[in-house]
Amino acid sequence: MSLYQKIKSAITVRQVGEMYGMEPDRHGMVCCPFHSDSDPSMKLNDTYYYCFGCGANGDAIDLTAKLFDLNPGKPPRS
Repeated sequence: MSLYQKIKSAITVRQVGEMYGMEPDRHGMVCCPFHSDSDPSMKLNDTYYYCFGCGANGDAIDLTAKLFDLNPGKPPRS
């Protein structure tokens, strides 16, 4: 099992969201941190997230990377 697979199996998208200050309602909905949002439009499922407002989506690792503006294919800022 790769490190990527170990991490994905150890933490849910909802746990990532809660860890970084998102407060899901009982349906797993939060205000999207990637666009101006006054009502919850992002669904945090166990294995993926999806924003009905801006279309952002991915898994726990994608959510963490996007929250911190990390992109492995992008050269570091100078």
